[in-house]
Amino acid sequence: MSGGRVLVYGYGNPGRQDDGLGPRLAEEIEKLGFPKVETDENYQLQIEDAAEIANYDLIVFADAAAAGTEPFSVKRLEPALNVSFTTHSVPPESVLAICRDHFGKSPDAVLIGVRGYEFDIQEGLTHKALLNLKHACDFIILLLGEMKGKIMDKSEQKMILIIDDDSDLRAAMRIVLEASGFTVGEAASGDEGFKIAERIKPDAVIVDLMMETVDAGSKVSTKLKDSGYKGPIFLLSAAGDTVRYNIDARELGLAGIFQKPIDHKVLVTTLKKQLKMT
Repeated sequence: MSGGRVLVYGYGNPGRQDDGLGPRLAEEIEKLGFPKVETDENYQLQIEDAAEIANYDLIVFADAAAAGTEPFSVKRLEPALNVSFTTHSVPPESVLAICRDHFGKSPDAVLIGVRGYEFDIQEGLTHKALLNLKHACDFIILLLGEMKGKIMDKSEQKMILIIDDDSDLRAAMRIVLEASGFTVGEAASGDEGFKIAERIKPDAVIVDLMMETVDAGSKVSTKLKDSGYKGPIFLLSAAGDTVRYNIDARELGLAGIFQKPIDHKVLVTTLKKQLKMT
């Protein structure tokens, strides 16, 4: 992911409660004054936006999500194969395609979908949406900060394997870890994760506790250790203190447990410390 000019583009209607999450996110990032980071906001994306995004290396689109992952979801965007739009809006993938086809530029792009709950004609974000907005802003701040930091030589990069059946969670972790200089592998199940681990030999493994079975993560951890894997293994759990009280991390050979929703700053800091990275 490029470390050059960045545009944070929030879109949505602030007059429809939580639909204003995208513009509000752009406003919050603008206040921070990151160098080489600019912001824009509108009610919806338009064809003309393709000309603007051609001037940047990374576009962070931000929009409200009426359903799905809390507090927010993240996905990497690619230009659409077929451009589509209505008189009211243009999908971000289509804006990227127009940018590529007419301006010869293909900036990196991600979409942050901040979870909202109320979309009636009324100004002001709901309390829960505001909490989600803070988490999304913290993620972008970390992402931008890591991008502006030291660019790691490829010979020094560490490989992290993420094993989790939640594709949104994997996408968010991948984006911030890659911005931090890691390379990332993914698997959607315990069995797949074990096979990939044997093939790519990761420097660290992050595995969800509950996937195809309620204890899939602990089984993968044990299987990896029994096969001779020496790297640190971290468990992901949404079960709170129950996991800490009922799972002996040392007995399973775990380096630690990350709580969902994951604190990405803690994730990056912990991995760098564990792998003795500067």
